[in-house]
Amino acid sequence: MANTQAVVVGGGICGMVAALLLKQRFTNVVLIEQADTVGGLFCSVKDSSGAAYDMGSHIPNATGVAELDEILFADADTSSWHKIARLCSGNYFGGSWDLNSPFPDASKLPQDIYQQGCGELINHTELPESNLIYDYCANSLGVVFTESIVVPILRKLYGQDAPLKTLTMAAGLFGFTRILALPADVTATLKQLPAFDAKLGYQREADFQQRKAQDNLSEVTYYYPTTGEGIGYWVTQLQKRVERAGVEIITSERVATIAHHDKKVTSLVLANSERVLDCDFLFWSAPPFIALAAMGLTPARGQVTLRTALIFHLNFDRPLLDMQSHYLWVWDPSSAIFRLTLYPNLTGQCNHNHLSAEILCNPDEIESFTQSEIIEQLVSMGIVDPQAKCVSGETQVINNTFPVPTTEFQAVNQQNYETLSNCVDNVIVSGRFSGKCWRQAEVLIEAYESIIQATDAI
Repeated sequence: MANTQAVVVGGGICGMVAALLLKQRFTNVVLIEQADTVGGLFCSVKDSSGAAYDMGSHIPNATGVAELDEILFADADTSSWHKIARLCSGNYFGGSWDLNSPFPDASKLPQDIYQQGCGELINHTELPESNLIYDYCANSLGVVFTESIVVPILRKLYGQDAPLKTLTMAAGLFGFTRILALPADVTATLKQLPAFDAKLGYQREADFQQRKAQDNLSEVTYYYPTTGEGIGYWVTQLQKRVERAGVEIITSERVATIAHHDKKVTSLVLANSERVLDCDFLFWSAPPFIALAAMGLTPARGQVTLRTALIFHLNFDRPLLDMQSHYLWVWDPSSAIFRLTLYPNLTGQCNHNHLSAEILCNPDEIESFTQSEIIEQLVSMGIVDPQAKCVSGETQVINNTFPVPTTEFQAVNQQNYETLSNCVDNVIVSGRFSGKCWRQAEVLIEAYESIIQATDAI
């Protein structure tokens, strides 16, 4: 295409990959990022000792799309990456760890509750169709297990006053709608039935591997940098590749106005510099309502609650007591922590004994959590040696990071996505903001396929 220009709004991983793909199809590509650096949520910080921490437990994996994986992991065969064939994840529930499964074990509940819950679970033999997580779980796991296991987790993630009955299935992103409940042999047999497969987790690795072979599922390779820079190394390498491709990156900038005519975006005006960018094709990796407002249209609005991520990054003078898990879920309501990332196990190196403990809370709750309290919990849970001392660390507060996925939020987001998609033809909205998918690999595949399809038609 001669003398054509594509614009990418949003400089996260998806935006950078989109810019590289579009540079193969357009003369010029400009990437605009509101923050002062690219990478989005895939960023790392270092403490005074040089230990690197990530904003979350971001562990990228190959997508299985050759062109896409070449972009994402161009140097994957070098010593800069630790290849992980199987992510090890466990969970803390009922006052103890299960390092073999991420799913909470219902058998840890009081026996009377457990027996009553098992009766309900067995009697629910149909796969629920509800998009509401409480209704879905109540008609899958049963009310007893839903109230005893799922509800406390929902309150931990989305707040004690979370509107439980209006939370969509997106609230179960972290997988706790599946539990351990029955003996391993019984579970392996029942999981051949769709309704039980959706609500039960395997208790034995051998059963899981047998199921993968039965379903002909391909192996997934995960990657984590060994360079001591955290996942930020990945962002740096991608940014260099984007720049070498000739893509112009503009940071600390946002779109003020989007001009459009005959169902085509024609140009964008930047807010700070007032620069006008001609636009033949727009890849929008930001909430759709921002684009609609910039186009002079009225976006749908509703009540949206955004959670704050409070992350305690901690480095100790003794090795962590868990030397196998890459990340861990804390489903027990006794702790506000919901996820732990254990970096020595991820990097394959032990230069530091560091971890990240993540909490989701309201902004006014931040001061109620202290580093000493978090360390005390990590010691009591058996992650940190009681004799270990915290020698360095960082506390990170990220406001407005995670929306509470209510039906109202979903409806507003969907309406804005459809309005934007219907009013102009030369725009792709990133998968995450289209509501089609959420996990990173799925978002990247959806973006890749959308770009190929859209540009082939031009």
